[in-house]
Amino acid sequence: MRIRQGPPPHWHGLRAAALAVGLFALNCSGAPAQESLAFTDTGARTSTPHDLYLAVSLNGQSTSLIAHFRETDGHLVATGKDLSDLGLAIERIGIAPTAEVRLDAIPGLRYSYNASAQAIDLQVPDSIRTPYRFDTRQLSTTPPATSSRGLLINYDAFAQSEASARLALWSEERYFDPEGVFSTTGIAYLYDNLNRYTRYDTSWNRSDPAALTTTQLGDTITSSLSWTRSIRLGGFQWRSNFALRPDLVTFPLPALAGTAVVPSSVDLYVNSVRQYSGNVPSGPFIVNNVPGITGAGQATVITHDALGRTVSTSLPLYVDTRLLTPGLSSYSFEAGFLRRNYGLESFDYDSRPAASGSARYGVNNLLTLEGHAEATSGLYNAGAGALVRLGMAGVVNGSVSGSTGRLAGTQVSLGYEYIQPRFSVDAQTIRAYGNYGDLAARDGTPVPSATDTVTLSLPLFSQQTLSLSYIGYRYPFAPPSAIGSVSYTFNFGNLASMNLSAYQDFRQQDSRGVFLSLSFGLGHNTSLNTSVGRQSGQSNYNVNTVRPPDYSGGWGWGVQAGDTGAVPFQQAQLQYLGNDGEVTAIAQNFSGRANGSLDVTGALVLMDRVIEPSRRIDDGFALVSTDGVAGIPVLHENRVIGTTDSSGHLLIPDLNAYQHNQIAIDSMKLPADARIATTSADFVPQSQSGVLAHFGVTRYSAASIILHGPNGEVLPPGARVHHVESGKDTIVGYDGLTFIEDLEPDNHLLIESGALHCSVEFAYARPRDGSLPTLGPLTCKPLAGASGVAP
Repeated sequence: MRIRQGPPPHWHGLRAAALAVGLFALNCSGAPAQESLAFTDTGARTSTPHDLYLAVSLNGQSTSLIAHFRETDGHLVATGKDLSDLGLAIERIGIAPTAEVRLDAIPGLRYSYNASAQAIDLQVPDSIRTPYRFDTRQLSTTPPATSSRGLLINYDAFAQSEASARLALWSEERYFDPEGVFSTTGIAYLYDNLNRYTRYDTSWNRSDPAALTTTQLGDTITSSLSWTRSIRLGGFQWRSNFALRPDLVTFPLPALAGTAVVPSSVDLYVNSVRQYSGNVPSGPFIVNNVPGITGAGQATVITHDALGRTVSTSLPLYVDTRLLTPGLSSYSFEAGFLRRNYGLESFDYDSRPAASGSARYGVNNLLTLEGHAEATSGLYNAGAGALVRLGMAGVVNGSVSGSTGRLAGTQVSLGYEYIQPRFSVDAQTIRAYGNYGDLAARDGTPVPSATDTVTLSLPLFSQQTLSLSYIGYRYPFAPPSAIGSVSYTFNFGNLASMNLSAYQDFRQQDSRGVFLSLSFGLGHNTSLNTSVGRQSGQSNYNVNTVRPPDYSGGWGWGVQAGDTGAVPFQQAQLQYLGNDGEVTAIAQNFSGRANGSLDVTGALVLMDRVIEPSRRIDDGFALVSTDGVAGIPVLHENRVIGTTDSSGHLLIPDLNAYQHNQIAIDSMKLPADARIATTSADFVPQSQSGVLAHFGVTRYSAASIILHGPNGEVLPPGARVHHVESGKDTIVGYDGLTFIEDLEPDNHLLIESGALHCSVEFAYARPRDGSLPTLGPLTCKPLAGASGVAP
């Protein structure tokens, strides 16, 4: 195909040929060929095929395109690719891209050809047009995530004053580089009668954002589905990781279709809240990725044409985030050894190897399939399940699994969820039969023989919610539990809320409770919370006022008093949050027994050959470097968060991994002799890793020089100046002033002005304050053999 923005070279020849033939119109809607061609001139039909390059209009709207057609025996012919580029859905009418087709053979298509204007107008129904598609989320491309090399230590030290001194230190040691992250966590107890260290988790992991996978070696937690259980093991895990693409929508989202007669603006409303506004060309369009809804709702598409007329189309929607979008799969596979006594023992692993795997696949918008399998010595477990959307009536899920070996049996589950603005219900039941078991049961934790959960939520008016729930468990060789609860919440605007709740264990008549809580916003980030209740025959109350520190740092405080049955207590705390960490001091009194505690949290980062203290770092972060220039303000997402320290560094502890993070420096605070290539950049860190945000600052060795001639008068403007050390040339301005760059400790200038040829020598030392000094006046000395007199 040839699509041109202007006439082809032989345009005028073709136009003349067309004028010789005359103006004719072709109106085609599947009619016989002999009826589709009518000449408005008496000229004879041509039997010689020839090419035409025509300006194309679609349904009366200019496309601003010139397309290639061929006229044969009075019929216009085009290739499938030509028609596809013009907006026809050739796959719907069975035309291959390379095939040629007569326009009058396409069902539903009509056209008129104006030979004198070398133009064609195609009248195409929406059924065979390619819809204009646009994404309401308007995602931007995220550059690849990066990681520098460094070491991070998170710590949380807790000291308590009692009869026996107590000190506990939790820490995480984390090494990161572009190849992955190695992390180990644990807690050290330093008591008068106990000194020990307990390791929690040690692992190395590497993620691949292109494949959306994460590989982990060491301690991990197995994957699970709604009808399976997770366990801890040491070994290997390979899993899909959608968190590597935060912009990825993993669940089916509705696509709304419409038609615009002329180019129009489009507004999308979901539950009467506008979610998107944009423009579409004439013809059919499809709105993808409709946002702003979970569960049932109503979407309305409103188009506005050039005259302001509106067309409104409404249709119901239902979105369930548990479903997978068609063609998308998630999976996880683990193999290793089950871990026991986690938090108590550092290296207690079962000697028998075990393996576990889970997978989910989105078949279509209505169906998602699930599968799970486990295996260890003496036990094999496998099962399958599905989630099915019942149109607008919610989603039903179910599964069947079985185990064999030492624990043989079956398990079935059935659930239903329906959410709408005025009503929602979530019900799930799981039943185990025989001696059904999984990896956790093989290790000593039996599978519940029955699990029932039902939650009913009823929003009342705009500020109230009534919730009812039931939870029932039945374990082998243990008394059953069946607990019902009711909760009523009322919000008084944004300043106060009330919650009344009660529960009853139907298996134990004396196990019941009722609670009333009130919360008030007092302004300036201060809140008052109070609760009173009665549980298992004992009354209790709690009153507390809290003012946490601001994110930017500062002081926070809290006071609390209460009575839990027969144990009255009072507590006061004072917090300070800074860039280097957080300190919390607590004073308590339990039944007349007073004690105090101190908690210190923070982090140390070793990067770029410096050690930087910081607040605790859980995910991505950045170390800003300005090449040793101190006192430079640093901005994160256009918000000043601090200034560089004496080494020219500032650590930003809370970046979003695998997302855009805009970091900049305020160049107005740079010294006058500083140069910088860029003042803003976008950084995308890998998970749990740091990036070096380097803003290269170079010092500018330059000065203004006042030059006088041998006669003591200022040199005239325009005199040529050559700096010997740098090889650069410049001129003298007014008042004998010139500006010299790239100065050295010793400098020489050669000056020419008419018959005057002279030189200047001077020393230079960069000022400590970063200013650009003015030197002189310096007297120019005549060169040997020169007259030394200016004309």
